[in-house]
Amino acid sequence: MDPKVYDWLKAGHLIGDFLWVGSMFAVYWLMRFHTHAPKEAHEKLILQERSMAMMMDVAAALAIGTGIALILYRPGDGTIFSEKPAGWFHIKLTIIVLGLLSMHGMLRAKVKKFSNGEVPSMPQWHWTIILSSVVAVLIVVFVVQGAMKRGAGEEAAKKAAAQLGAGSAAPAPPPSP
Repeated sequence: MDPKVYDWLKAGHLIGDFLWVGSMFAVYWLMRFHTHAPKEAHEKLILQERSMAMMMDVAAALAIGTGIALILYRPGDGTIFSEKPAGWFHIKLTIIVLGLLSMHGMLRAKVKKFSNGEVPSMPQWHWTIILSSVVAVLIVVFVVQGAMKRGAGEEAAKKAAAQLGAGSAAPAPPPSP
């Protein structure tokens, strides 16, 4: 695959992620406001909730679709599963499925109940699950990226040392201050 296509897929995945999580936040808070709103505002709130839930669906489809493409196609040879530290990906995928996808389904079910005229309560634990899932994914991604950069730096140092060893004479180390 062309590296430029891969970069576009990555950008689409990040855009989908941000839109998905942002619209989940918006749907959740719209429904929290809906539970305390006067009866006159319910029609407008239902319309806003449904349109924001549709945005949530589109963003989830974009994030999942580009995520699958990123899994299957990598620049060069192989997939994400053939990389050396592939365990991080399974952790990230588990968090996405148990945290974000399950909350997506629960929020969609609540939007349907609100649309049917029922006004159920919005428990605080929904918000906790959304936030903790996002934070957990960010932690996994940043830890893995840091480990990969450290590993890449070590590999580059080993290559440079091997090339110097193959050369005629090693250059003198720089003077220490």
